[in-house]
Amino acid sequence: MNQLSKLCVLVIAILIGLTSCSFEEPEGKWDKMKWKNIDNLSKVNNIYVIPEEGGTFTFECKNYTPWLADVIINGEHQDLLTHENRKSYKNDWFEVKITDKNVVFTFDEIEEPMTARGVEVVATAGDIFDTFHFQQEKRP
Repeated sequence: MNQLSKLCVLVIAILIGLTSCSFEEPEGKWDKMKWKNIDNLSKVNNIYVIPEEGGTFTFECKNYTPWLADVIINGEHQDLLTHENRKSYKNDWFEVKITDKNVVFTFDEIEEPMTARGVEVVATAGDIFDTFHFQQEKRP
C-alpha cells in the first residue's frame, strides 16, 4: 500500500471511532437534583410541614430544568396526561406549577371534614428523580 492509501485508511478508522463513541453521561451516573428551599419551609422526618392555613412555597432546582413525573394525593396517583406539558397540576385545594427551574406549590387552608392530607410530588429531569413529601394537618 502506498502512503496515501494508508493515510486514508487511518483517517477513516479515526472517524469511525469518533462517531461511535458517546459523550453522554452513563446511565445511573447523573448528579442528584439540588434544591433551594426559597421559603424555608420546615421539614420533619423528610416531610415538609404545611401550615393549617396553607400557603405558597417555592423550590428552585439548581442543576436541572424539571417537570412532573407523578402527583400522589392521600395515596392516590393523579392523572397528569391532561396537564400542560407535565408542568402543572391543580385540584380544588392544591396546585403545583413548574416555571423554568422553579417548582411552586400552593396549598389552600385545610377545612372540615378533612383533618389531614398528604401530597407527594415526583419531579424528574430525564433519568433523575426527586420526591417532595408534604403533610398538612388541622390543629385541634
